[in-house]
Amino acid sequence: MNEPTPKLVPLSLLVVDDDEAFRELLLRHFDGAEMTVTGFGGAEEALEGARRQRFDVGVLDIMMPGLSGMELLRRIKKLHPAFEAIVLTGKATVDSAIEAMKLGAYDYLAKPCKLRELEVVIRKAYEKKRLAEQNTRLKEELKRRAGAATLVGVSPVMEALREQVEKLAPSPEPVLIVGEIGVGKEVTAMALHRHSPRKEGAFISVNCGVLSEGLLEAELFGYEADAFVGAGSSRKAGILEFAEGGTVFLDEVDQLSFSLQVKILHFLDTGEFRRIGGFADLTVDTRLVMATTKSLSTLTKQGSFREDLYYRISALSLRVPPLRERKEDIPQLTASLLAQNPSALAHSKTLSKKAVESLMEYHWPGNVRELTNVLERAVSLAPKSVIQVKDLPLSFEKKSKSGKNRHLLPLTEIEKEHILYVLDAVNGNISKAAKILGVSRPKLYRKIERYRASTPSLTVTDGE
Repeated sequence: MNEPTPKLVPLSLLVVDDDEAFRELLLRHFDGAEMTVTGFGGAEEALEGARRQRFDVGVLDIMMPGLSGMELLRRIKKLHPAFEAIVLTGKATVDSAIEAMKLGAYDYLAKPCKLRELEVVIRKAYEKKRLAEQNTRLKEELKRRAGAATLVGVSPVMEALREQVEKLAPSPEPVLIVGEIGVGKEVTAMALHRHSPRKEGAFISVNCGVLSEGLLEAELFGYEADAFVGAGSSRKAGILEFAEGGTVFLDEVDQLSFSLQVKILHFLDTGEFRRIGGFADLTVDTRLVMATTKSLSTLTKQGSFREDLYYRISALSLRVPPLRERKEDIPQLTASLLAQNPSALAHSKTLSKKAVESLMEYHWPGNVRELTNVLERAVSLAPKSVIQVKDLPLSFEKKSKSGKNRHLLPLTEIEKEHILYVLDAVNGNISKAAKILGVSRPKLYRKIERYRASTPSLTVTDGE
């Protein structure tokens, strides 16, 4: 079944001209499926109309009784800064053209003008307005995400990490972030971006482990029209171009193929790259921040990562500590995570003192990501505004009651309890659980099969 085509919002056009015959001509020509047109014979009426509704583009005559088109443009711009205007006059002068452009007019045309030419200019003005609004939304989203990209914690290791981030942020050089799964490497990269001179630019995150080599290359560098089968007849700019003046975060950089490693190294050394199918080198000012969970020095010795790239990106590096090394941060971290959870905010959810203590006793192999999953589950299941130990998943309540006696359990029982807990935290997702536990999926499957007899409710999925 085909999805319905989304309905396009028509361009809202304002026409202001005291020449009634010309005004009516414009209204008849442009009023159609793709435009809604409103006409006024004077600037005062048009200004009242602009106070009642928002117009995208205006076609304004300069010479009118009362308020001039110039003054109308000035006042509408104060009401709606994104408004774009095309100024028309029968007496074109250089001075009036300069004045119109200073006031923010998109273009200046002399009467008589061809309707087809005017339509092209109107559509270009509208496209400029849409791009400006989109850019504003993207900047607002970046600021929102940057606000959430706070390195939370009072522990000495987090204090040290914040100091390192502030020192490295101003540099244009690449940074390598190292840490276990779920520690917050992307948040650290965003903090680098937020403290850098590039903070008003784009921040784009790319996971190198989930894209094929060809798709990753196309996404990063872009491609020319018809560069390969399926490329299409239009050129596509890559992420490095889109992030000009900003930051690109490459997660799981250890997954890069050798050929992509060569191209990344060339870009880091020269600032240049070439689109797929292109012949010209392009230069952009985009900073790369990379992350890995693995030891790149070990991979380099094993021959699976280029030595020259490793030395190029490891000169400036950051280690994000695992949660087990900073358990004193858990109270502040849980409060921050709950503050970012819409459901928790809507129902004023907080954690009881005993629940926080129970969280602090846990080893957290999945780090902050695992803590986030636990809190999301607790927020959904807790019947009251205060989340108790009993609202936490699986063994937290048992651990809070058993205390030291838990350490007297057989190793197999502790392993089983931990595996079941991790499976519960990731909603039974085998792939995620295997990554957190550091075992292969077949080995985890075998262990789960042994647990099914004593855990009938155990359900798992094989999703990535």
